[in-house]
Amino acid sequence: MKLRRAYEPSWLLSFLPVLLLLCFMAKPLRAEEPTAKESIAEELETKEAEPSETRVYTGGWEEFTERLLLIADFDVFYTLSDRHGSNTIGGGGINGLLAPTYRLNDKNFIILMYDGQYYKKREMYSDEVGYKERTEFQAHTITPMLRMDFGERSRYSVTPCFFYTTTYNIDNESSSWSDGLYNYRDRGAGLDFDMRELFGEDGTLKLGAQYYKRRYSNYASLLSLTGLDTAAGINTERHEKDYYGVIARAGYNWIRPLGFSWQAEYSLLYKMLDDKKVVGSDGVLTSEEQEDYLHSLDLKFWHVLDVEGGLKLGLDLNGSLNNSNQNYYDGMGTWPNLKDDVPTSDFYDYDSYRITPNVSYAFALFPLTTSLSYAYQKAEYDHRRAKYSNGAHKTDKHWETQEEINLGFRYDLFEDWSLFAQWQWIDMKSNNDDERVYKYDYTVNNYSAGVSYRY
Repeated sequence: MKLRRAYEPSWLLSFLPVLLLLCFMAKPLRAEEPTAKESIAEELETKEAEPSETRVYTGGWEEFTERLLLIADFDVFYTLSDRHGSNTIGGGGINGLLAPTYRLNDKNFIILMYDGQYYKKREMYSDEVGYKERTEFQAHTITPMLRMDFGERSRYSVTPCFFYTTTYNIDNESSSWSDGLYNYRDRGAGLDFDMRELFGEDGTLKLGAQYYKRRYSNYASLLSLTGLDTAAGINTERHEKDYYGVIARAGYNWIRPLGFSWQAEYSLLYKMLDDKKVVGSDGVLTSEEQEDYLHSLDLKFWHVLDVEGGLKLGLDLNGSLNNSNQNYYDGMGTWPNLKDDVPTSDFYDYDSYRITPNVSYAFALFPLTTSLSYAYQKAEYDHRRAKYSNGAHKTDKHWETQEEINLGFRYDLFEDWSLFAQWQWIDMKSNNDDERVYKYDYTVNNYSAGVSYRY
């Protein structure tokens, strides 16, 4: 795996030996939740329930190691990836979560979380206009956190944090990590609040907020690429993708080991683009800056028939609504002829929904778990019109549908090790036939097999 030389993350390589040392010093924990944050929260709640008299610290190095906990979660896998009409590529990847946690006292904890991933496969991703293909991707996030519990039975938790994220893409046209047009960096801070045993011992209220700055280091506006802005003595939209983001979310969980459970979360992402002006109906930039609002509602329901295994039935629902003040002016490539130009107001406004029924079954006679899910998603744009293959506009509004099937198998070798295999099928359809730049109709198959380790 070759990293871009201009941003060689030597600091990360030097930090890995420290984390490996912490692995040997720390007590092993079992990460049962899908994220490191949730795993840490569950484990700390278990430790808080123990009487403080049972912990006797002797001071010095022994006390330091006694106070230290660790959660580690790694998946290493090989993947065969195929998009209909293209060659099959072999690749693979690794997902890693590493979270050393130090107990200051019974109610205060310092947590340093690393979340990273790398994979090589054919993947289609959106730039808000259409879909492009990349063959390799990696992302790394470092998040230092301070968790503070308070109240009766430590029912309440407040967790402030800082985070830094960096991503790299290799597109089909690229030759190195440094060429990814959509490589970005995030720097920000967040605050989470949890209230447990709300409306019953199984209920938890979760509130959170984040503020961050996203910077696309390789992305520049078409105007700046032509050099006309410099010649005219202006500095407009050089970094038109960069923005400041604010996220607010509220959720409630009702989770039981057996029977019916559910989760609900609403989130709002407010994006303030600091260098992107709104396009007027005449195609001229105005003084107004672009602002976007993305509303999301996630609902999850599942029923566990046997706490030791057996059948688990689930249904995931998601709805999204995006509002933007940005317009679009299509010159149809016929400048200076303006008669056929097509202006579109609120070009990025859309609503979408996703429905995902899922089922899993854990065998009683041997440690094998199978899972199957099917997802159907549809997005409809409020004002954007679909196009014919030559770029001419249709009268119909643009819509997209996506179907996805995931079939997985997991075999537990030991307490912390397991083998897994997965098949993923994605089929995308749209009434937009203009694929001169973007892809709107494609089918992708990914076949993966690997090993997982939980510590």
